[in-house]
Amino acid sequence: MNDTETRLRDYLQAEAATVPDNAPGLDLETDGSPHRRRWPVILAAAAIAVVLVLAASFLTRLAPDQPEPAGQPGPVSGEPPRVPYTVSENRVLTLHDGGQQVRVKVPVDGYFRGRVGGGWLTLEMPADRVTQAGLLLPDGSFRPLGPPHGANPVPSPDGSQVVLVARQPDQKGRVLVVDVRTGREVASTPLQARVPLVLGWNEAGIWMRHDETNKPELLVWQPGSGEPQPVTAPAFDGARAIPGTTDTVVLSTRAGENRCLKAGVLRETNFEVQREYCDQGQEQQYPVLSPDGRTVIHSLQKVAIDVATGKVTKLQLPDQMLDWPEPVFEDTTHLLALTQPEDVMGAIPRKLHRCDVTTGACKLLVEEAANITLQQP
Repeated sequence: MNDTETRLRDYLQAEAATVPDNAPGLDLETDGSPHRRRWPVILAAAAIAVVLVLAASFLTRLAPDQPEPAGQPGPVSGEPPRVPYTVSENRVLTLHDGGQQVRVKVPVDGYFRGRVGGGWLTLEMPADRVTQAGLLLPDGSFRPLGPPHGANPVPSPDGSQVVLVARQPDQKGRVLVVDVRTGREVASTPLQARVPLVLGWNEAGIWMRHDETNKPELLVWQPGSGEPQPVTAPAFDGARAIPGTTDTVVLSTRAGENRCLKAGVLRETNFEVQREYCDQGQEQQYPVLSPDGRTVIHSLQKVAIDVATGKVTKLQLPDQMLDWPEPVFEDTTHLLALTQPEDVMGAIPRKLHRCDVTTGACKLLVEEAANITLQQP
């Protein structure tokens, strides 16, 4: 995915709440064609791209130029995914999570942001395109959270609250926080930009970015503390991985041909780098960080980087590893990922794998996984 396509996707995801009420409806059907070559069509439906895809060098300054060989392959389980996933068949979307199977009865964007309040956080996108954040419940119904025209919902680290961007057609928008149990708004701040994008929520606060000056800017907001504060992160290029279970985050930076993923933490208003991995290959716009903040995944290079030591482990995957929608960690050491042949046009049968990021060993779970989408736990 090139830089223009990436920024277009993020722009439209954030803009979903501003689409006029009389815009045409959405079609959730998937035909399995590659997501990288369908952006102009898919992005017209905001976040619908996710439904179509998933089933499912930190050349560290301290590490050698080439990735270390993977450790001796250990046994990797072939059991079904331990994270929620959706299957799209004959225009019907079904959510699977453990022993639960939920037929999705409302038109959603196909991306579930995590298990929240006894349901799964998502974005409803009905025919009139007035987006609404809320929860898909086990009976298939939808419980709204926040006002209409909400977009970009992200759960708090403990799942008790949800942040979203809300913009009424005749008003200046806000970033607001809603209590999941009561549905009440508990904090808000005016938008700092026309199209902000909520990146994640961890111990440091709610991370946001905007491109108002054609240069990505990073902000952090603690609800109830006033306005979002700028974060000093030199050469920040817009990509990030911000799990809610740790204070560690990953940012992408670019200076000339030098492209890096940098893992670090927030110190007051500065991003303190703890580990970096750099190369001059294709930019990694969607890095992935393990729940404990110890392992970074560079999907385009098919490597796992240990934040503490700088060790680079090559994942034993055939073909290319998809970077969007992102691979998903099931736990701190096991990663679910999709692969597909490189440089192939048309419908592509993808494969779903489980990998041990400490050894690089991977096991094929599904031979043809184009209609499965892995979701956030």
